[in-house]
Amino acid sequence: MDRRDLLKGAASTTLLAAAAALPPRTGDEARGQPAPAAPKPVFRIHPAIGIARVGNSPDYYLAPETAAGELPRSGPPIWGGLPLDPATDRPITAADFRDAQGRLKRQAIRFRIYAYAKGGYPTGESTEIRQGSLVNGRTVADIVWQVHVANKKLNTYAMMDTPGHFPALAGFENGKLPPVRRPQDGPLDNPDRLRRLVIDPGPRALSARAAADTVLAFDRQTPASGMAEPAAAAKAPVQALPQYPVSFPQDHFKLHAPSAPLTRLGDIRIEAGSGRLIFAPGFGAAVGMDVNGALPSVSEYWGAENTDWFDDMSDGPVNALIVYDDGSTDTVTGAWAMTGDPGFAPQTRNVVSAWDEVYDTFVRKLALAPALHDNGAFNPDFTPAFEDDIRPLFHAVTLQRWNTNLPAPAVAAHNRIGAITPADDPTQKIPYFDALIRNPSDPKTFATGAPMMPLALGDTDRPFLTLTHTQFFLLKQWHRHRFTPGPRNALGAGEDLDRVALANCLGGRFSPGIEVSFPVRDPNLYVRDWASAGAFRINAARLDYAKARADAPFLSVGYVPLRTAPAEPGDLTKFMAVPWHTDYNHCASHPLDPNPANDQALYWSWPAERPVVVYPQALASFDPATGWTPGPQLFAIRGTGTATPYPANAGRFQEQITFISQWHQVGFVVQASRIDPAARAASADDPFLEVACGFPADATQAVAPWPTFNSPPAP
Repeated sequence: MDRRDLLKGAASTTLLAAAAALPPRTGDEARGQPAPAAPKPVFRIHPAIGIARVGNSPDYYLAPETAAGELPRSGPPIWGGLPLDPATDRPITAADFRDAQGRLKRQAIRFRIYAYAKGGYPTGESTEIRQGSLVNGRTVADIVWQVHVANKKLNTYAMMDTPGHFPALAGFENGKLPPVRRPQDGPLDNPDRLRRLVIDPGPRALSARAAADTVLAFDRQTPASGMAEPAAAAKAPVQALPQYPVSFPQDHFKLHAPSAPLTRLGDIRIEAGSGRLIFAPGFGAAVGMDVNGALPSVSEYWGAENTDWFDDMSDGPVNALIVYDDGSTDTVTGAWAMTGDPGFAPQTRNVVSAWDEVYDTFVRKLALAPALHDNGAFNPDFTPAFEDDIRPLFHAVTLQRWNTNLPAPAVAAHNRIGAITPADDPTQKIPYFDALIRNPSDPKTFATGAPMMPLALGDTDRPFLTLTHTQFFLLKQWHRHRFTPGPRNALGAGEDLDRVALANCLGGRFSPGIEVSFPVRDPNLYVRDWASAGAFRINAARLDYAKARADAPFLSVGYVPLRTAPAEPGDLTKFMAVPWHTDYNHCASHPLDPNPANDQALYWSWPAERPVVVYPQALASFDPATGWTPGPQLFAIRGTGTATPYPANAGRFQEQITFISQWHQVGFVVQASRIDPAARAASADDPFLEVACGFPADATQAVAPWPTFNSPPAP
């Protein structure tokens, strides 16, 4: 039984069970007076920020509900992070990443509603609301869901100011704004610009009771619809929005598609029997505006800024209304759906994850945990929990080896870190902490490489990666022997979904990123009154669809970092690369930037989520007695079009346009026991192998162990 099962089981003693039971008669009842009303619960959708991932198949699997780099506390030692099979609700196997035609399945988000009797964070409560649930004597007859996703990538600010440099939040400080993408189209609030450059299918609403078998696409053909007002929801839960100004690129431009056309941003449906919502994303498409009768170019040096291109990434608010059998309703605090790149290494945890980034923002800037951080400083007496705060980081360190070409001594050193237990003496395991762990508060360490860790590329103007301030403090407390050995076990099931969704995403190096980017560090992005709304909620704009007009764009400029305007659909993914493919292809390994010491070694960009070198299953061997033995390592992106004499350009297609049509051939790096779970029981020591790959596996193209040097230097 893993953490999720334990949390689910806790629900039987919480709010609904108490509400369903008949209370003893009170003195008021004995005198004929009405009994005091039961406390009204608060309802929230989880995960607060859900992560979908594109694929080129109409089929999907469900987003993981366990975190990469974590092992279950009981049961088979299957590393967390694996997506779920929607038919069985169990982790998928290596055969499940693709459909029968070999197409890459999409990752869908499953949204749920939980009830809370108290505010604050964490609550530890685990009461899920489904169709048929009993809440204070009323039965949930229906759940009405509404989702609105959009793509604003061409109607935003440029992420790069010079080739390869991302100012991130610094570009918005002190009243500054970066230049806009496509300045020739005028200011961002120009109505014609908004109409032409924003992909906006409008909202879609779905009643769990009336449309249980319906799939609503975010395309041009499916009419826009919205959630009815609470007073009308019992009889007519969904209302048509015929005046909504739907807009797709083909409405305004002649387009070229190097692979599939861009036709939709995703779809929604109801999970049978539960009333939960499933959002599946787009198909990973990219289309270019016609330039003299041909595709537009794709820049190598301005990889995030290909502004003659559209892709089908999207994001936006998810809302719900609970309808009871007596016609009454309850509103639900909303969530946010995000679409990101495919998760090609779902079980490998980032040393700095998006969860670490968001948690750090809430701890240091939004007073999430005063016992940990208050009045601008960390509490020197705070004791982290080893299982929650320390071990996942150590596991992340160990698992990097499967996606990089670390030499044998480095692999052994990383494995020793991953094997640390609460019983070990921290000062014996890491004798020279300050000489080994890069301090995020000390700029003198930012350009210092080995032996300082992490040994990966850093964020804006930082040559090397650093932990977040909160991660670093918690690790330092452990090293000072100020920690507790076990877990805190404080999160409820819904709260754990919030954590898991972001723990499986990239943090640390937002250049611009894979799922989310630097705005997650901006406290203005979130609901500041999190004690009642719930932590980690996006500050969503109130959208009045009654004001929609067919002849005017509905969405506006929306959220701008370090300003107070709330977020609209499309306001998070607009800070990502356009099209997304170019950033993924490019971000293999690079020289340092800045590089004050003229270090000629090459370092990895996103080693956990963007595998650079892998151990292909096709070159590994299996023995029933001993399990899988990896063979030689190859580049994860390989084959025709990837050859280069320049080491800094290796492990990617040399023409960016090629990856736009070949991205779905990339394989997945998973725990080897997922290849055939019946052949041999899982072990925490299983190697991780590349599976379901469409590229050739040629042992003569083996990659040598690191270090790799920038020689000859790439032009």
